[in-house]
Amino acid sequence: MYFQFNSTIEIQPEERTWAAILLLLISLAGGIINAYIGSGFLFGIRFRGGFFIFSISKSFSNILVCSLVFFWMVPAVFLKANLVSTYVNIILSQLLLFGLYIHGNLTQCFLSLNRFAAICFVGNVKRKNSDLIALGVFTSWFAAVIWTLLGYPECTCYFSSETLTFRYTDECHISNYQLQLYCAFVLMMISNMLNVISFLIICCGGAKTISFSCRNAPRRKQRNARMFIQCMLQSILFIVDVFLISSLNSGSFGDILVALPSMAFFALFDGLIMLLCNNDIQPACIASRNLQKKSSVISISASDFRM
Repeated sequence: MYFQFNSTIEIQPEERTWAAILLLLISLAGGIINAYIGSGFLFGIRFRGGFFIFSISKSFSNILVCSLVFFWMVPAVFLKANLVSTYVNIILSQLLLFGLYIHGNLTQCFLSLNRFAAICFVGNVKRKNSDLIALGVFTSWFAAVIWTLLGYPECTCYFSSETLTFRYTDECHISNYQLQLYCAFVLMMISNMLNVISFLIICCGGAKTISFSCRNAPRRKQRNARMFIQCMLQSILFIVDVFLISSLNSGSFGDILVALPSMAFFALFDGLIMLLCNNDIQPACIASRNLQKKSSVISISASDFRM
């Protein structure tokens, strides 16, 4: 999320250099981590449950965010030139600020819904699960396209390499931005409400259980626990992002230095959460440490959440 619209602060050369370096490092690290995660989910895990399919979709969204920052914004900040035409600038700005952000919120809501359904109705919805997963993935990317084109071409914004802010040419863009905030807030409320309900059901022992006869039952329970923890941490990350960016209201260069790379920061931390919560795709050095701490992993009663 980004809030610094139409700022008139004058950016000094050394400040521009620091901003470009920060964008470069964060987007590069975020892109590498999410590319590793995406490839791990695609080729390193044997089953393709709904939770992992939504995670793959989210990792691709994070890769796209980091790629836009790395290949477009970093050169523009370094060279103090927009480098692309006005219409391309508008599309990329709308995609970065609106489309991919709403996609992430909506996908996170589907992840929470997946965990909630797995805990409460395990075994009852698997028959139609593949169709629901496909519909969810399609809906999230279709929403990204709609929000990218929202208000085009008059009520849109574009990135200014001179002020390091996203600028708008018409006041109607403010209404679009406020609408995005309301939609994001509603999705975050739904996601976290589902997480809280799922957590209470687990704590109260009301989660649906399936008896295991296979030898890897403890490992599956631990995986399910990590999937739930990943979902909760990612939902909390959205809340932290909203409150952090909304608290920046001085319009200083310090605010811009925090707000400008916030999209790449979010993608980086979102990828780190997925990496730490899925030891099936972790590098050997990290996975070996987790195996040593295996006895400390908390398992939950809802045994088979792979939907």
